[in-house]
Amino acid sequence: MPKIVLVGSGRIAWHLGKRLKAKGLPVSQVLSRTASHARALAETLQADWSDDWSEVLPDADWLLLAIRDDVIDDVAALLAPHVPDTLATHTSGGTPGSVLSPFFRRYGVFYPLQTFSMERSPVWSKIPFCVDATLEADRLFLIKIAKTISNLVYRVTDEQRAQLHMAAVFANNFANHCFSIAEKILAEKDLPFEMLHPLMEETLAKALHNSPGKMQTGPAVRGDADTIGRHLKLLDDTPPPAFRHTDFCELPGREVGDDPPPAVVVEALVSSAVRCRLSTPNPIAVTVKPLMPVSVALS
Repeated sequence: MPKIVLVGSGRIAWHLGKRLKAKGLPVSQVLSRTASHARALAETLQADWSDDWSEVLPDADWLLLAIRDDVIDDVAALLAPHVPDTLATHTSGGTPGSVLSPFFRRYGVFYPLQTFSMERSPVWSKIPFCVDATLEADRLFLIKIAKTISNLVYRVTDEQRAQLHMAAVFANNFANHCFSIAEKILAEKDLPFEMLHPLMEETLAKALHNSPGKMQTGPAVRGDADTIGRHLKLLDDTPPPAFRHTDFCELPGREVGDDPPPAVVVEALVSSAVRCRLSTPNPIAVTVKPLMPVSVALS
């Protein structure tokens, strides 16, 4: 049985830790910079805990870093001197696995492609797991663990995962932001957001069963400039507070209130459609194939 050290105590750490335990792969130790958070998660998982990086278990087999992207390298640098030969992986979709290379000889990625909330229970069998590692033995180990957790396991390189994560932002974060804008627009006229639920459900259902590009409807597709013009006029007259405050302002060098960067052009928004063009000089073609079943003994 591998000795697992879970680094972090946020949403992904909670969900992954509980799933591993439920599948017979208990976490041995929880590390977090916040003692109360580490203790709470460790008590749930019946594991040891510490808020001191130097107290990481010296005989750990796997460090699972479920922490924010911007602190991965800092935390790795603090852990590596104590467990230099341990396999270290992070759970990020947007950060390359190579960020761990200055600190660990054995490193990789263990990325669940899903949005996690504390109040919702994940449907693990339907969550794609994207894994990779520098060494073949470690990669097979991660595949085996992932297949214990989910039915959908893929080997995905850093380059592929970068594109995948960007696509996920459009499919999840940006789409949800559009829902938020729609909700605010309706609230201004005392209309319930539930009125849009059937439309949202049908839009997603069509996108899941057909190419979304072929399913696009509305004024933008029809070339109905008059309707688009009226919608844009409504936005100019009473712009929803969230319209300019998109996730794109989180890009380096941008601030809340900035217009979206040139690479992303929002042509029409409200009751019609959102059409986005990515101005990428050399788009990367990504082909990800399901992994073949593997047989690896967990020791």
